[in-house]
Amino acid sequence: MEKMTKSKMVLMTTSRIINIISSDLKSPRSKALLSNLRNSVGRPISENIGSLQIVYENMPEELLGKNFSMTKEECAILTTLQLFAIHQQSNVEPVSERIEGKWNNVGYSLKALRSDGSLSTDQRFNALVTSQTFEELTHHLRQMIKLLKSKKKGVKVDYPALSLDLYNFLRGYDESVRLNWARAYYSYSKEENEKGEIENEQ
Repeated sequence: MEKMTKSKMVLMTTSRIINIISSDLKSPRSKALLSNLRNSVGRPISENIGSLQIVYENMPEELLGKNFSMTKEECAILTTLQLFAIHQQSNVEPVSERIEGKWNNVGYSLKALRSDGSLSTDQRFNALVTSQTFEELTHHLRQMIKLLKSKKKGVKVDYPALSLDLYNFLRGYDESVRLNWARAYYSYSKEENEKGEIENEQ
């Protein structure tokens, strides 16, 4: 049997945890897990034990760190779950969904914000994709996800794919991540363009 790569493990672990939480969003356990994940943003590990339980219960041993620093895999998965928890807050339907096709990344989901025609949205996105550090990137991602949550209810994000992109960013493939997000965000869509033309004619 072919050995599973760490990249695949990151994607599958994120997907598994999100599926567990999303299986019953009304349950006290899911609500508590989401709250713990949201509250863990920017706080030390010693204050975030509640958010780490579900992460480490479902994480393959190969991804676990052996020192006082989080591994790239741990960091990518936890960061993605925090973003998911921010997006899921007050939503009764799951906000994570696997996106099929070539644009299966967060840029495709954030593209929905462009329909408002706001220049500031593009400026926010440009700040995101030009981030030089992981901390800067995740800061801008949180702002964009909050904007998506408030302005475009019903738009979902492929969070497992996002975990893989964050992992690749941490591994030094940041240029590839930036390019793929920009392609998806700015890409011309024939269907969307035709829809806009019809609306303008009415």
